[in-house]
Amino acid sequence: MRQLIRRLEYPILLALFLTGATYLLKMAYLPLVPCTLAGAAWLLAVYLYVRGRYQIKLPPVLVALVFCAVEVDALGNHWQMYGRAFGPLQYDEFAHMTVQAFVAPMLVWLLARALAYFGLRLPLALVTVFALTLSFSLSAFYEIIELWDELYFNGRRIWGPHDTPNDLQWDLLGLVIGSCLAYALLRRAERRALLT
Repeated sequence: MRQLIRRLEYPILLALFLTGATYLLKMAYLPLVPCTLAGAAWLLAVYLYVRGRYQIKLPPVLVALVFCAVEVDALGNHWQMYGRAFGPLQYDEFAHMTVQAFVAPMLVWLLARALAYFGLRLPLALVTVFALTLSFSLSAFYEIIELWDELYFNGRRIWGPHDTPNDLQWDLLGLVIGSCLAYALLRRAERRALLT
């Protein structure tokens, strides 16, 4: 199985990228159940690819956090919360911050494991900074997907001239929170491993 995945690696990665981008493009318009199922199916495909190709078993708690990130957006769409206040924030701001805070620990952990797989050992703080910058790049790509939706598919996801920088601001705050939490937990796990 691993050999087959290696031979088909580029088509698999392209398929994961295209289906993920399509999902992000359409998720705002999907009903709750199809949105949830499509998000879960994509996460399962990524999980199986990483496990089959690199023998890395993603921690269930981190996969659950990423799934929760999908649900923050799906539930906001379902209850038509976008454009409304959610406590002291707009729901859009809350969603951008929360989604990134939930996704950041997975990316920090995954980058650390990927570097170790390739025989590279970097300090956890540096891995965390790299994961944060990679995550912020993915956030910027999501904003491009929102722009494509507006330009080419008559979407209604950009609320005004400050929507994109505001989204990125809240993305960055969520990434800092999630990355700091991931760093603290992984550092604690490293210390425990040294003691045993």
